[in-house]
Amino acid sequence: AQTPYAMAPAYEPPAWSALPEAGPYSLEIIREGVVLESIDISERPFYILGRDPASAQVVLPHPSVSRQHAAIQHRDSGGVWLMDLGSTHGTILNKKPCPPNVYVRLPVGATVRL
Repeated sequence: AQTPYAMAPAYEPPAWSALPEAGPYSLEIIREGVVLESIDISERPFYILGRDPASAQVVLPHPSVSRQHAAIQHRDSGGVWLMDLGSTHGTILNKKPCPPNVYVRLPVGATVRL
């Protein structure tokens, strides 16, 4: 049966994708100023953030979050990067919109809004 929604293409990590050497890194899920969960993001080269449990490693069941909303990507030379995956409502990094399908550096302590 066909669905009215187009399936998002699978995320393809870049050639510079790597397991993080430093760390640990964590992602805090915050709603209305309260930390709901702290997720270790040190065990894989990348993490997909999204609403779809079949394709996202960090599942965020909220109507404003796309099935595959954004990727957090570790780099072989160090550092962590964020990419909006062409989401419907966009990704905000430290109060600035991220361009879709472009990696932006994710500094320690940054605020990401989906």
